Amino acid sequence: MSALVQLRTGHAPLNRHLHRINCVESPRCPSCGAPSESIRHYVQYCPAYADERWRMRTRLGPRAEKLSTLLYTERGLNELARYNARTGRFRNPNSATR
Repeated sequence: MSALVQLRTGHAPLNRHLHRINCVESPRCPSCGAPSESIRHYVQYCPAYADERWRMRTRLGPRAEKLSTLLYTERGLNELARYNARTGRFRNPNSATR
């Protein structure tokens, strides 16, 4: 749930935000090398997560094209939570449980 709140507020642990607060050297996407790993890039465009995105879009239909649907509707949030879990992008690399 915290990842969803972070995505809504723009404070998700993605490199664009982490670079802005001086936690990483570059805003570049670590998964595909795009210049900026923004929320929009992560959720809607990153080619590294195409399969996960396809599953989300299959379940939501055309509504999945709108970031506002994903971040501000119950169905969208549920699918976005599944997407996050499948991508594994927000897992803590230092965590003992992976």
